[in-house]
Amino acid sequence: MPGGLTCAGVCWTILSTIATILIIAGFLTPEWLIGSISANGQTVKAYFGSYKRCNYPVYDKETNKVVLLNECGRYESFAAVPSQYWQSSILAGAAGSSLSLLLILLLIPSMCMQDVVTHSSALIVGFFQFLACVLLVAALMLWPMGWDNPETRDACGEESGQFLLGRCEIGRAYIAMIFGTILLIFSSLFSVCGGRRIEKVMLPHHHRHRGQGDSYIQGFENPRLDFAK
Repeated sequence: MPGGLTCAGVCWTILSTIATILIIAGFLTPEWLIGSISANGQTVKAYFGSYKRCNYPVYDKETNKVVLLNECGRYESFAAVPSQYWQSSILAGAAGSSLSLLLILLLIPSMCMQDVVTHSSALIVGFFQFLACVLLVAALMLWPMGWDNPETRDACGEESGQFLLGRCEIGRAYIAMIFGTILLIFSSLFSVCGGRRIEKVMLPHHHRHRGQGDSYIQGFENPRLDFAK
């Protein structure tokens, strides 16, 4: 390969890129958990994401009734996220996704350019990639621990709780993050043989050849002077 990566390194970059796309798309899409909410005889599906949700009830001061908004929105503030587990999941997921993206921006140029990622630096990239996987696994594990919050119970029923779905179901975004994280863990193993070793160029050693009348000093040919004439 013309770049600084081996064939295994190219596979590493491609798999890592696919994994990062799945992770970021899953993190940004509000479809981790799908339930339903009802108000005034109207029932709509409720979608929960890492930091926002779609279709939620609001109080209308003009009619003094609770109405359902069929739109997506973020929480007003980080403190407004209804579960501390969800807050921790957001932080871990954002850190893991950002770290994975930064590493991809380092690996992709290495496919065409030398000395961006070498054999030793590839191991460092692999270590931080594994660290991103740890953060993402933590985010995926912390989020179901917050299913006992009031908003989830409204959409999933009173039988919902930590790691208990109730009448809800897992969304495609959460599944995409799971597959992306698994693929990132697998691709990080390629870092062991992903970078090329730097070949050391030895300078030629010039010396006097036995049996010859000429000496070679610093690459120049100097005839031996004969003072016997």
